[in-house]
Amino acid sequence: MANDLKLIGVDHPRKLVGKNPFDLFEELCAKTGQRHDSCVIDVFMSAVHFMEGGDPLPWWSFTDERKKHMASNQRRARK
Repeated sequence: MANDLKLIGVDHPRKLVGKNPFDLFEELCAKTGQRHDSCVIDVFMSAVHFMEGGDPLPWWSFTDERKKHMASNQRRARK
Protein backbone atom coordinates (compact mmCIF):
# COMPACT_ATOMS: atom_id res chain seq x y z
CA MET A 1 0.00 0.00 0.00
CA ALA A 2 2.85 2.39 0.74
CA ASN A 3 4.12 1.99 -2.82
CA ASP A 4 0.62 2.54 -4.21
CA LEU A 5 0.26 5.70 -2.15
CA LYS A 6 3.66 6.95 -3.30
CA LEU A 7 2.61 6.29 -6.88
CA ILE A 8 -0.24 8.78 -6.47
CA GLY A 9 1.85 11.40 -4.68
CA VAL A 10 1.25 10.50 -1.04
CA ASP A 11 4.82 10.17 0.16
CA HIS A 12 4.12 10.97 3.80
CA PRO A 13 1.16 9.96 5.98
CA ARG A 14 0.32 13.59 6.81
CA LYS A 15 -0.52 14.09 3.12
CA LEU A 16 -3.60 11.91 3.68
CA VAL A 17 -5.26 14.60 5.81
CA GLY A 18 -8.22 16.04 3.95
CA LYS A 19 -8.05 13.49 1.13
CA ASN A 20 -11.07 11.67 -0.21
CA PRO A 21 -10.40 7.91 -0.13
CA PHE A 22 -12.64 7.33 -3.16
CA ASP A 23 -10.70 9.92 -5.17
CA LEU A 24 -7.42 8.32 -4.09
CA PHE A 25 -8.73 4.98 -5.33
CA GLU A 26 -9.76 6.37 -8.70
CA GLU A 27 -6.39 8.07 -9.06
CA LEU A 28 -4.59 4.81 -8.28
CA CYS A 29 -6.67 2.90 -10.83
CA ALA A 30 -6.00 5.55 -13.48
CA LYS A 31 -2.28 5.68 -12.71
CA THR A 32 -1.81 1.89 -12.85
CA GLY A 33 -4.21 1.29 -15.72
CA GLN A 34 -6.09 -1.39 -13.81
CA ARG A 35 -9.12 -1.62 -11.59
CA HIS A 36 -8.05 -2.53 -8.07
CA ASP A 37 -10.09 -4.47 -5.54
CA SER A 38 -12.59 -2.20 -3.80
CA CYS A 39 -11.08 -3.20 -0.45
CA VAL A 40 -8.30 -0.76 -1.30
CA ILE A 41 -10.86 1.99 -0.67
CA ASP A 42 -11.37 0.57 2.82
CA VAL A 43 -7.62 0.75 3.44
CA PHE A 44 -7.55 4.35 2.24
CA MET A 45 -10.56 5.17 4.44
CA SER A 46 -8.81 3.66 7.45
CA ALA A 47 -5.58 5.55 6.80
CA VAL A 48 -7.30 8.90 6.23
CA HIS A 49 -9.48 8.37 9.30
CA PHE A 50 -6.42 7.71 11.47
CA MET A 51 -4.37 10.58 10.08
CA GLU A 52 -7.28 12.94 10.75
CA GLY A 53 -7.23 11.98 14.43
CA GLY A 54 -9.52 8.96 14.49
CA ASP A 55 -8.87 5.79 16.41
CA PRO A 56 -6.64 3.25 14.68
CA LEU A 57 -9.11 0.80 13.14
CA PRO A 58 -8.50 -2.13 10.79
CA TRP A 59 -9.46 -1.55 7.16
CA TRP A 60 -12.41 -3.95 7.36
CA SER A 61 -14.07 -1.63 9.85
CA PHE A 62 -14.82 0.66 6.90
CA THR A 63 -16.29 -1.94 4.53
CA ASP A 64 -19.93 -1.25 5.43
CA GLU A 65 -19.43 2.51 5.10
CA ARG A 66 -17.81 2.06 1.67
CA LYS A 67 -20.59 -0.24 0.48
CA LYS A 68 -23.26 2.23 1.60
CA HIS A 69 -21.47 5.09 -0.11
CA MET A 70 -21.09 3.16 -3.35
CA ALA A 71 -24.73 2.00 -3.29
CA SER A 72 -25.87 5.58 -2.75
CA ASN A 73 -23.79 6.75 -5.72
CA GLN A 74 -25.24 4.01 -7.91
CA ARG A 75 -28.80 5.00 -6.97
CA ARG A 76 -28.05 8.66 -7.81
CA ALA A 77 -26.49 7.66 -11.13
CA ARG A 78 -29.64 5.75 -12.15
CA LYS A 79 -31.88 8.78 -11.60
